[in-house]
Amino acid sequence: MAKIKEISLEKIPEFVEVSDHKKNEIIVHTQIEFHPLDVSQNMEYMLHVFIYDVHGDNDIPVLLSNWDDTKIQRVVKNERKDDFLCKESVLIKADEVNKANIAVKTRMHLKLGYLQDNTSVYSRKFEVFATLIPAIDRVSKWSAPFESQLIFTD
Repeated sequence: MAKIKEISLEKIPEFVEVSDHKKNEIIVHTQIEFHPLDVSQNMEYMLHVFIYDVHGDNDIPVLLSNWDDTKIQRVVKNERKDDFLCKESVLIKADEVNKANIAVKTRMHLKLGYLQDNTSVYSRKFEVFATLIPAIDRVSKWSAPFESQLIFTD
């Protein structure tokens, strides 16, 4: 099975503009190493890249793997939930790559809503989480929420 060797960032903006109309671009480089069986068996992978605004300690990511519809739910630490900023997904076919190591360049667009007029500039800690899901894997999905009524009887 392939593995993610490194995640690095390019084009990190000095300032992330907060606006309903402005998108801030960050380029994420993901270094992937394929096992020889990946290439020989024409394995396909879906690379999912998530960006979060981290508040204190990182939340623990819980992956709900469902090929191109993968989602993350997080176990919150210290009552401070990290903010989800964006997600991109890229299909990778090991037989098309045909080499042991590749670098995948993913353009991510952060879009943050307006801040109040009296808000000043301050530093934030953004982090990238990437996951590589093989075509042969388990899948998961939640149903839509539903309501019912409880009746208490003896």
